[in-house]
Amino acid sequence: MKIQNIDNDLHQEAEAFDSQIEERIANGHVPDIRLAEPCDYFYNNPWRRPAYVKLDFGEQFEVIRDSIIGSLDKKPGEIRILEVGCGPGYLSLELARNGFNVIGLDISARCVEIASKFSAQDPWVDQRGTLDYISGDLYSSPKLQNDSFDVVVFLGALHHFPNQTATLQRAKELIRPNGLIIAHEPVRDRVTPGNAAFVHLLSTLLSINSNFYKHQELSVDRNQLMAEVDKIYNSLRYENENGEKVQSINDNEAGYAEMYPQLSSFFQQERFEWRYAFFHEFIGGLRFDEETNTLVAKFLREMDRILVETGVLNATEFLFVGRKVN
Repeated sequence: MKIQNIDNDLHQEAEAFDSQIEERIANGHVPDIRLAEPCDYFYNNPWRRPAYVKLDFGEQFEVIRDSIIGSLDKKPGEIRILEVGCGPGYLSLELARNGFNVIGLDISARCVEIASKFSAQDPWVDQRGTLDYISGDLYSSPKLQNDSFDVVVFLGALHHFPNQTATLQRAKELIRPNGLIIAHEPVRDRVTPGNAAFVHLLSTLLSINSNFYKHQELSVDRNQLMAEVDKIYNSLRYENENGEKVQSINDNEAGYAEMYPQLSSFFQQERFEWRYAFFHEFIGGLRFDEETNTLVAKFLREMDRILVETGVLNATEFLFVGRKVN
């Protein structure tokens, strides 16, 4: 299988995430759902506070865990999972703590080193399934054998792969017959100006009494308002004002238009669920007292769901659970 420019792109992608995780760890980040600590380095990120981590990443883990248990007629200790793009390893770690046998794969060597470090220090290590982190890529790692995993998981990673056909074909090769693929992915091609306008409205109202991380001017000038909405629109798409990627070379390589058709083509859909519109990108910016922050974050999560269900806002994240049937 030949993937154009894969070596150069993967090298640049790895460098971006090596740099990002080194800076985060140096500033007190603890990538662990259970043991996360307050970290003021993050100004608008759920990792800023443990309550947000459990509300956001903890719930993502629960959805993934429950999808596996509900779809496979096996005990956790009999289930082998590959997480592709595991980053610093918090999801793989939590899956192992729940009895699964897990391999976390990432192209960032520093992420894998850090994941391994936190795994070795885990207070629950004696209660876990097996856990191993490997640095490499999905296509050529010698440790990945065909038909050797019951589940392949992509959590915020699949959208970094430019060739969805090749990526999902490779995932299918790795999955055992009747096994699962789970993708929990942002789809920034579904961000709308309406989503951006809502975020500007909410952040401006909160900032009146300094309850949001940055001050938003209460303007009634339409041109100024539209300019602010445009800025937020770009930020929600992880792009600068010129439409260029701001996180890494392969970020936003695939949106819903690229991922979902290929997922549903290679795998029999078992479950599909729209997730967030703004919640994940917003709660880290709250600046009430800690108790109120947590309450407001929970309120915003529920309102996010209602606004998506009623069609007011576009969901910009989805969950897909599919089965390998042939």
